[in-house]
Amino acid sequence: MTTCPDLFTPGVDDFELVQIAEQFDAAQERAELEHRLFEAPAPHEVVRLADKAKRHTRIAGWMNQAAARARVEEWKLQARAQAEISCNPNSNKIVLSLFDHTGNWSRPWEEAGYQVLRFDIQDDPVTGDVNAFDVAFFADYFGDFDGLDVYAILAACPCTEFALSGARHFAAKDADGRTLAAVQLVHQTLRSIEYYRPVVWAIENPVGRIEKLGGLPSWRLAFDPNHLGDPYTKKTLIWGRFNANLPIAPVEAVEGSKMHTKFGGRSMATKNARSETPEGFAYGFFLANNAIDNPVLAVANKYDRLDARLIRTAIDSGLTAEQVDCLVSDAYYFDLDDVAAEQALREAMASGVA
Repeated sequence: MTTCPDLFTPGVDDFELVQIAEQFDAAQERAELEHRLFEAPAPHEVVRLADKAKRHTRIAGWMNQAAARARVEEWKLQARAQAEISCNPNSNKIVLSLFDHTGNWSRPWEEAGYQVLRFDIQDDPVTGDVNAFDVAFFADYFGDFDGLDVYAILAACPCTEFALSGARHFAAKDADGRTLAAVQLVHQTLRSIEYYRPVVWAIENPVGRIEKLGGLPSWRLAFDPNHLGDPYTKKTLIWGRFNANLPIAPVEAVEGSKMHTKFGGRSMATKNARSETPEGFAYGFFLANNAIDNPVLAVANKYDRLDARLIRTAIDSGLTAEQVDCLVSDAYYFDLDDVAAEQALREAMASGVA
């Protein structure tokens, strides 16, 4: 995990940008021998919340705003209830939230008892600078989290250089170095993800060119805020490894495209307003991806080279995440012996360890 920003040229052309993306793609493909962090989602794993909302409204119509707000409040209560669990297992899990000036996306995780660390250069030019991330950075500033698991990495990468809404400015940004700087932030985010290998990782951006230039696998989730209780539209895509089947609270987008009608302008304040994570999405994403409500996801993604069906069977048979760790971690991480790890699970189930 490294970065050399001082070696960057001021700007690049389209061909050079594509070369940078292809080289980064190749490096990720080589890393897939050790993990499956960056696999593209299977067709059945791709979710368009517009389709879920359409099915809901065909049967029951749009939710009124009060009902949708009540549903989101229920999601909040579910998140906060986890913090009250005796010996809360969330307290031993780290969530890194990058480019998180508002804290909205990571707030449900914090309320549920996870140890959340937010990074945004607007808040701290030293520890908030993603370009500074490397092994020494996390060791020096955070003691590498005392060896605790990084469960999730959430990243709302700056979108100005990627969003199609600003396509008329792409040539100028490519020439003066802004695009290259934005691509480096995405690549640095992916390096951090590969270093910590979290159960859940997600990168958010509007429709645009981040996938091509950033070396991302194809997107997994598409949504508008009104699918989750916020009455406006802003087509957003999420790339990563996570459960995309979020709960919904579909309301009419009576405020239209709020980002254009109310938050026009070039100031940092308006840019922050445009990029603010909708509350309904933040809590819906948490419910679909937290470790307590989604134990199979939590274990299968941690040991992603193993047969996910076997892990589901093991969890369904009564094995806890902690028991799976004890059974497979040495073979999986130290010996790189996936056959032995899977055999340990089978033997445990056969002997009725659970």
